[in-house]
Amino acid sequence: MEYENISVEKFKNSIKKGPYYSQIKKAIEYSDKIIDQKQFQNSLNSAYILNSLGIKGNPLAATFLCETKTKKEEITKEFNEDITNIVEELRKIKKIESQSKNFSSETLSKIILATTKDIRTIIIALSLKLSELRNVKEPDKILAKKIREVYLPISQKLGLNEIKWELEDRAFKIEHPKEYNKLKRALKKKRKERETDLKKIINEIKKRFKDDKINAKIIGRTKNFFGIYSKMKKKNCKANELHDLIAVRILCNTIKECYLILGIIHSMYEPLLNSFDDYIATPKKNNYRSIHTDLKTKDKKIFETQIRTFEMNAEAEEGLPAHWAYKEVKKDKEFDSKLTWAKELIEWHRKNKTKKILDTLKLRFEEKKIFTLTPKADIIELTPDSTPLDFAYAVHSNMGNKCEKAKVNGKIVKLDHKLENGDLVEIITSKKQFPKRQWLVMVKTKKAKAKIKQILKISQEVKPKIIKPEISKKIIESIKIAKCCNPLPENKIFAIKTTKRKLIVHNENCVNLKRENRKKIIPINWKMIGQKELNTKIKIQAKEKVNLLTEILDAVTSLKGKIISTNAKVENKTVNCTITLKTKKPQTIGKILEKINKIEGIKEVSRI
Repeated sequence: MEYENISVEKFKNSIKKGPYYSQIKKAIEYSDKIIDQKQFQNSLNSAYILNSLGIKGNPLAATFLCETKTKKEEITKEFNEDITNIVEELRKIKKIESQSKNFSSETLSKIILATTKDIRTIIIALSLKLSELRNVKEPDKILAKKIREVYLPISQKLGLNEIKWELEDRAFKIEHPKEYNKLKRALKKKRKERETDLKKIINEIKKRFKDDKINAKIIGRTKNFFGIYSKMKKKNCKANELHDLIAVRILCNTIKECYLILGIIHSMYEPLLNSFDDYIATPKKNNYRSIHTDLKTKDKKIFETQIRTFEMNAEAEEGLPAHWAYKEVKKDKEFDSKLTWAKELIEWHRKNKTKKILDTLKLRFEEKKIFTLTPKADIIELTPDSTPLDFAYAVHSNMGNKCEKAKVNGKIVKLDHKLENGDLVEIITSKKQFPKRQWLVMVKTKKAKAKIKQILKISQEVKPKIIKPEISKKIIESIKIAKCCNPLPENKIFAIKTTKRKLIVHNENCVNLKRENRKKIIPINWKMIGQKELNTKIKIQAKEKVNLLTEILDAVTSLKGKIISTNAKVENKTVNCTITLKTKKPQTIGKILEKINKIEGIKEVSRI
């Protein structure tokens, strides 16, 4: 596990001088002046890891800026909003980790994932942990345990094996130094030598497949120290008795092709006796299907080969046979499905080789709850869009009744401020404070509503009045389409006047429009708006299946729709998904809905 601290010059040489180069260079110079050398080197190493994984652009700049104490407004001014959002998420993760002594690793994983809305943030966090682990001078068992229990399951489920394998080995070396060193001595070949052997085998198979016109995908991997150690314990054997230190996986389209490939492989290499299992003919109890065979090359190299269809592989990795290697982490359906969809997004990005998809495609999942923290780092679970008032009532009814002000992450906010995962909330009470009727509109949780009604002696829910817009014919300079209702040309619209000569356009049925002061509402038509890219939300209900998200994304992008965000939850093998997308032509929406509706397993698709 040799490595070197990357120099600024080497890192700059590793990134292409494209449109992002100046931003990254600026971020390097900016952070180098205001953070200490250890933090800067950690960011530099992390950015180099990310670049080697194919992560480009804004995430690299954000990696340098996340350790600074620069305010988000300043980062947006100096760089851009996308970089600011990534930096803010990374800072939240860091803050959550600093308070992690008060809750379990399982809870920490959930909070981190619930806080993270951008796939890139998760990958950056993993690369920062790897860089941190590389530079530990003294064995840090607390850090190693956190890596093993929190970050390794995430890296595994995302399919980021390059990071996962090294995190495993470095954590293993810290937690079990005797076993690690003993294993290192037992293995005659270093991993790099085994990787050279693997590359040679893969090239031989590829050449043969090309000659025989076999269309298949070949994946290879060398087992790391932790993997070897785990297998030795499981089989109660020595390292030299294992046959899968080098492994090749071959993926094809049909079962017939699996057996055809098996025959070719056996003709190329010598099969080892008693080392063949056909789990296609006889699947395991968990429905795992694959052919396993151990082989020997002409120069006596032993390796394992797994042959299966793409469908079998997807089922093995994402379906019932999928397993967590880390028994301390209990399997959680929400946690698991969120990472599965994230992995699909990463693989879709790699497959399509898109340059900007990870700059715009966010991982936004509809959650049943959000996790907030008290000043003592106790976790308060709330429903989405909850406010400080909800938080106060969740802690104690009296705190809610006497709630006068609130601080979120150290800043005073309004009582109707929407809380997010990982927010640190402090409630300031006053003996003079008393619940008000308008609080019923502010709160989201049943408990808060019930307590307010109880003290005010209200039996029925207060509903906001329906406002009739007043008519006006003003010429407007700046017009924006509201994200809350995303109106389209077929909708009747009104606009809210925010500042002089600026309007936000809403659908006539939008709740936010109805709540607004009628003096600020004016009529407007689409001719006044002109040509604008339109945001649209579509709702999809489908039967849960492997690669569903990939098929949906392909359908959207094939018709030149730009994906802004995805939200999904899985219950009782049914996926309920919301996708926000941007199009230039309204008629494109209909074509996208029609194409998605043709995907196998889709039950319903409509525009919200």
